[in-house]
Amino acid sequence: MNPPLRLLIVEDVEDDAMLTIRELRRAGYDIEVERVETAAAMAAALNQRTWDLVIADYSLPQFSGPAALEVLKSTSLDIPFIIISGSIGDDLAVEAMKSGAHDYMLKGNLKRLAPSVERELRDAEVRRQRRRTELALDDSEARKAAIFDSALDSIISVNHAGEIIEFNPQAERTFLYNRDQVLGRLMVELIIPPDLRETHQQAFENHLARGNGSMPGKRIELTAMRSDGSEFPIELSLTSINTTAGPIFTAYIRDLTEQKQQEEIRERSRELEEQNIRIHEANRLKSEFLANMSHELRTPMNAVIGFSQLLVDGKTGPLTADQREYINDILTSGQHLLQLINDVLDLAKIEAGKMDLEPETFSVKEAADEVCAVMRTVASQRNVKIQVEGAANADKVTLDHRKFKQVLYNLLSNAVKFSHDNGEVKVAFSLDSRQQLRLQVKDYGIGIKQEDLPRVFREFEQLDSGAARRFPGTGLGLALTKKIVELHNGSISVESEFGKGSTFIVAVPSGVSATKLSTPVD
Repeated sequence: MNPPLRLLIVEDVEDDAMLTIRELRRAGYDIEVERVETAAAMAAALNQRTWDLVIADYSLPQFSGPAALEVLKSTSLDIPFIIISGSIGDDLAVEAMKSGAHDYMLKGNLKRLAPSVERELRDAEVRRQRRRTELALDDSEARKAAIFDSALDSIISVNHAGEIIEFNPQAERTFLYNRDQVLGRLMVELIIPPDLRETHQQAFENHLARGNGSMPGKRIELTAMRSDGSEFPIELSLTSINTTAGPIFTAYIRDLTEQKQQEEIRERSRELEEQNIRIHEANRLKSEFLANMSHELRTPMNAVIGFSQLLVDGKTGPLTADQREYINDILTSGQHLLQLINDVLDLAKIEAGKMDLEPETFSVKEAADEVCAVMRTVASQRNVKIQVEGAANADKVTLDHRKFKQVLYNLLSNAVKFSHDNGEVKVAFSLDSRQQLRLQVKDYGIGIKQEDLPRVFREFEQLDSGAARRFPGTGLGLALTKKIVELHNGSISVESEFGKGSTFIVAVPSGVSATKLSTPVD
């Protein structure tokens, strides 16, 4: 049995309609039917239900078959439309067929009705399937176009001759070409660097000749070229399809420029990290070596200094003038070397994080007077005066007493050394608005060039000037001073004008806990 048939009949005579229905039921159709006689009724029926077939009488009192056909056509519905009439001439039948009717027949001869209905229903289903296929194809093409246009990778298609037939927007941005510029042109001449074109062309021709190749289906990294001639790294995936016109190749291309830069940055960071680890380890080994060597050197040096002092004091017997001069040179050199060893040891301890500070409350004025008393002996040899000025509210502080004097001694020694003969050095201290002890050591000597200021606190660094060569030193004093100040959670800076002198400024908390003071310095 045929499936149910939803039939709309345009007929004013009920008996004629029943004849039609009976003929279709005899052919095996299960009929669902509605009969209408006017245009309004027909339009309403078409709007309310879905119909498989419309059969219309050619002539009705208030309606007609051609008018019914126009009503159907106005809805854009694809429903088979058959005209049945009691009497219709060939001319009218042909005109109806030209207007869109699918068939016509006479009411007195309905034997053709069932075969005609079967044929038209079949043709209508074919048309519906074709439309569905076309719509699906349109949707597919639209989706493909959307993907093609919005893809983050460049998509380029070429035909069997190597001519570009597709070039998506990302390809335009990547290769700096407009789509219209490249369509129909050879891809090898546009995006392949000159030194790679021959290899590319050979691979392309081999693939065409043999029907296979190493590139399709794989991801490979290559070098491509932009319209301005600049080359850059890409990752390429190639697919091919066979068509009646020949194979079509589509390349999916990703610009690797940023990725390669990130890889280089990561590799450089890794190398720097490894280098930093090696540097830290070298510094640690250096500090351990210097600490051990300083201990080993200090013991015999103390013996040299001690026995030299005994000789100078005459406790081992009288010395000749020449002998006393030689022994004094030994004693002075030994004391200088011992100071150098002590500086190296202190510096190594600080870098190793093993420097322990012992905070105590003391008078800044008394500590400054003690250091100045020692330095005045040296300063008097060149008639350099040392003056101390201090604020009353800054007299008592809690710091490491011995290392505070070491800082002041290093700064004062430096100021006296680089002062002119008959010069002057000023030491001043006060509390600033943050309750930090502010210590200033000012001289009016040779000064420091602006370009040399960043080098002042570097270890073993001596400024390259004639004066620096006249006054030898190890380059450790200021470096050690800076680390001791920082160990106290303080800071040190220098202001200088070449030829007019320098001012070193130290700022440290006037009272800090022992825990903070013992924090290692990196």
